[in-house]
Amino acid sequence: MRRRLVLLFPILILLVHTSISGQEALSDLRITLDSKNRTINQVLDEITLQTGYYFTYNAALISGKDKVRVEFNKLSLEDALDQLLQDPDFDYKVIGRNVVIYKKNAQAAAPLSEEIDRTIVRGKVVNRRSGKGLSYATIALYGHALGSITNETGVFSFKLPPDIRDPILVVSFMGYKNLLYPVSYPVEGELTIRLERETIPLQEVIIRYADPVKILSEAIRRIPENYMQEHSEMTAYYRESVKKNDHCMLFSEAVLDVAKGPYSKISSSDQVSIHKARKISDLTNEDTVIIKLRSGIDASLTLDVIKNKPDFLLEDFQEYYDLDFSDMMTYGERLVYVISFRQKSHITHLMFRGSIYIDQENLAILAVDFEFNPELIHQEPGIFLVSSSPRIRVRPIMASYHVDYRPLDGKLHVSQVRAEVEMKIRKRRRWIGEKYRIAIEMAITDVVPGERVRITPSQRLRPNTILSDQPFQFDPFFWGIYNTIEPEATLQESLQKIEHSIQEIDQQETGK
Repeated sequence: MRRRLVLLFPILILLVHTSISGQEALSDLRITLDSKNRTINQVLDEITLQTGYYFTYNAALISGKDKVRVEFNKLSLEDALDQLLQDPDFDYKVIGRNVVIYKKNAQAAAPLSEEIDRTIVRGKVVNRRSGKGLSYATIALYGHALGSITNETGVFSFKLPPDIRDPILVVSFMGYKNLLYPVSYPVEGELTIRLERETIPLQEVIIRYADPVKILSEAIRRIPENYMQEHSEMTAYYRESVKKNDHCMLFSEAVLDVAKGPYSKISSSDQVSIHKARKISDLTNEDTVIIKLRSGIDASLTLDVIKNKPDFLLEDFQEYYDLDFSDMMTYGERLVYVISFRQKSHITHLMFRGSIYIDQENLAILAVDFEFNPELIHQEPGIFLVSSSPRIRVRPIMASYHVDYRPLDGKLHVSQVRAEVEMKIRKRRRWIGEKYRIAIEMAITDVVPGERVRITPSQRLRPNTILSDQPFQFDPFFWGIYNTIEPEATLQESLQKIEHSIQEIDQQETGK
């Protein structure tokens, strides 16, 4: 786009539901406004009321409280912006119903190193009111397939390609307003991105009376039209940790190459190879022989529930589950049904319960949170085990999962998956057991639709593959150009202790 700008305003997106249907051209929208002593914020609020378009602006560049004088008489929104934007250093982009105004970067991004031609943006996504970090918020690059997520405390890092002069990050979290953040070079310090909860207008609540069974049935029927129906090449970041009580026993992470098949073809299985990986462990002989936990990359791929449907997404789900409307919320500018499900009371074997998030407009399943029924999970002690010693007793405590989907060219694909499993393990003749917790996270960081990648049998990941051991250091250059999930502070501290201990042992053995 072109344009000049006199004024920029506080970073803010007001996503309310408007009466304007479709996506009109800016030249078709007419504004009548006579203002002699209004602030910039007041002028733009009035433009929003007349057009249904909302504005993102940066308070670091100019105050929205500055007074302006404008006179618009049935002027197009495009021409009105021309009158407001009068500095060649500024520009804007129209993204959906939002006009993102930004200062054009006068210089290119500085690469991380000679070998890594990316610049990195670091920051934290928080609740605007409380300041609390938002776990696993989605960070995407507007106009591109690159993406990542925040960690458990809301912290993120994002590597930007050098050929994008004025990048805009799109930050999303279920139940919150999307935020569009223009990145300015040079990137200095860490960002704090504050998201605001979205309030649903009262008139929208009447749809609670719709039949959740019919809605979920239709959502399942529409899977072929809502999800990618072509082969694609994906890049994913994966990490897994195993803790014994509060002690980290094992941590592994990898960048994966994924050959993803169409969502409508169940026979078209997904294939994976490991591009790069590393692992750090602090295991005793006792730990290694007691138990083998069923986990890993293969499990994370299975959690794509649209591709590998669990029983609550099969056509006969209502024979086994009771459904209710539990909430309504927004995701970006879209209304979302929240449908809760639980196994019927007369079914006594282990099944699931959880929530399904369904787009009101196209009935696409956007996300699912689910868990094994905690009241019955103790009945299946071997469900997560590959093998175990006869000298131990295993009691599962909980197993919870999350998966969500991101749009690309109008079709959805898996964006991230998470799993957390906890169990108590007790040796015979001992009164006190140990608590083991496994956490799996995978984020799709890049997608190339229409690309059919062939992974040879020798490259293909086997379900029992163990990630390769490499020297484990907190080296920001280890992953090169690839985006990853930042380790939480407590996790990083634990891993650094293991790393330091391993180095001490190596030095002692070298000195012998």
